[in-house]
Amino acid sequence: MTTPILVALRPGGFFLLVYLLACLGSQAQEKRRDVVVMSNGDRLTGQVKRLQNGLLFVAMDYVSGNIGLDWDQVESVQSTATFQIVLSNGQRFIGKIEKTSRENERQKNFVIREAAEEILVPTGSIASIDSSKPTFWRQLQGTIDLGYSFTSGNSQSSLNANTNATYRTKGWETAASFDSTFSGQSGASSTNREDLQLTLYRFLNRNSFIAGLSDFLHSSRQDLNLRTTLGAGYGRYLKRTTNGNLSWLGGVVYVHESFDTTAAQPSDQSLEAVIGLEYSYVRFNLGELDSQVRLYPGLTDSGRLRLTTNNSLTIKLRNNFHLVFTFWDNYDSRPPATATRNEFGTSSGIGWSF
Repeated sequence: MTTPILVALRPGGFFLLVYLLACLGSQAQEKRRDVVVMSNGDRLTGQVKRLQNGLLFVAMDYVSGNIGLDWDQVESVQSTATFQIVLSNGQRFIGKIEKTSRENERQKNFVIREAAEEILVPTGSIASIDSSKPTFWRQLQGTIDLGYSFTSGNSQSSLNANTNATYRTKGWETAASFDSTFSGQSGASSTNREDLQLTLYRFLNRNSFIAGLSDFLHSSRQDLNLRTTLGAGYGRYLKRTTNGNLSWLGGVVYVHESFDTTAAQPSDQSLEAVIGLEYSYVRFNLGELDSQVRLYPGLTDSGRLRLTTNNSLTIKLRNNFHLVFTFWDNYDSRPPATATRNEFGTSSGIGWSF
């Protein structure tokens, strides 16, 4: 039987997938001839795409996909494209860039050329660089991950699919993600979990931001047909470098829940506070670690406490492919009488990023 959550989330997952795959159909831009010189003297010609998590991504005619260069070993960059630049102190610019050779990290050897101004900053103050693309679809960044396992002894199988996409401008950012997990065994009941998250960030002065939050969760193990979470909050970046980010968020959310049980259960509508931390770290030639933890103390449902966490370890392969290992956990101190308080899971798979 089709559950209400599948009716609600499958269209969302479908449109998100279209949202991601549309990038494949976008038309190619006229190729640039940007020049990158490494500290060992190697000279590369291609198109500078972005600086993200300590890696400068460059596309070259004779290489399949983008290559990631260690930013600390990049001696100079010359590009004619327009980029969105974020500094570690939260300042944001849109303009052309040039990096020249330096004697030390504090030397102002990175040039940002805006419409009527030229700004000089130290290379060490650069947190991220994104190319400013002409269309909405080309500005998207995201991943598609798939994993499957089967055990012949007990005919147990599991399938997990994860997709996410992010769109950034100078003043705001929006992100969407859809995660689906299914597990079944011959002669036993199956379990499934779907989670759709939509988030909007509006950047304020320097490292502060306000965020709009929405989450739609189904979990058969917790007898949860659909939990709708809508709210807003204020947050700040505690640390932002080319290799990692750490931020916190605090706010209030409205929660509406529908359970698949007649047993005693929490109120179907409530207000909750939200306190969250997000952390990401990248190590060159190894991979990326991302972690999100959110705590929801009950306001109108006093004494109830929920906690969610989503964590992933990504190991880079060739041609924008990667291996991914994830761990997630949903805890509810006051679930229905027939449901489990804690549901957690792990998965692994292969994915593609764009």
